[in-house]
Amino acid sequence: MYREILPVKQHAAANRFLKQLPELVASNPLCKRLKPFSLFVDIAPWTLIAQPHSLIANEFGITPQAALRRDDIIRQLLALHEPSLYQAILKLESTTPKVVIRQAQEFKSWLSELLNTSVMPCEYCSSMNTVRIGHRLNFRCRSCRRTFNPLKVHHLNELSHCHLWLPCIDLLVKGETCKTIHQKLGISVDTAGKWRLYFIWLMAYQGFAILANYCQAKRRKRYHQTWLVVKNDE
Repeated sequence: MYREILPVKQHAAANRFLKQLPELVASNPLCKRLKPFSLFVDIAPWTLIAQPHSLIANEFGITPQAALRRDDIIRQLLALHEPSLYQAILKLESTTPKVVIRQAQEFKSWLSELLNTSVMPCEYCSSMNTVRIGHRLNFRCRSCRRTFNPLKVHHLNELSHCHLWLPCIDLLVKGETCKTIHQKLGISVDTAGKWRLYFIWLMAYQGFAILANYCQAKRRKRYHQTWLVVKNDE
């Protein structure tokens, strides 16, 4: 997981740190009350790619507070034993990883090709003698005279305003909240929430799991930052 996110020059340091982590945890007095020790080893790869505590908590079935305590200790050990790797993780939190940028481009290209295709085999008789009709990617087969919509395969036919899908994905990658998506795209907050859940699912379904996880993590981090701003303004 971390090999696809961290810079290549940090892979050796990451491997070295993970290898020595069990010994570091066993000898650290801060870890004595945080058992099992094996959980530190499980969480460490998530710390290496700066995943939020809420996501770590969901993954391992613990509370966000428990994830926070262990993540903080892992970061302390990183800063002490692998300072350059620790700095790379801090930088990772403020930049978009190249693999995420690449997967976002590939996902958007796939979606754009699907929306703009003019040739599609018939879903019923497999004939290529089809013609596109209307503006919602509907096709009519000239052989069997049936109509079909290839978006149904991915349940995209249930989403409206297809010209806003690609801008929405850009906002998801930035971790924008549903309220911000609503403001920038002119769709309702409920629609923005529905789109966010569906596109993240579709990313994972189409093989872009890193992109899907990143969007979830980025959104949780942005929501937490927004909540802090609101709380401090009260």
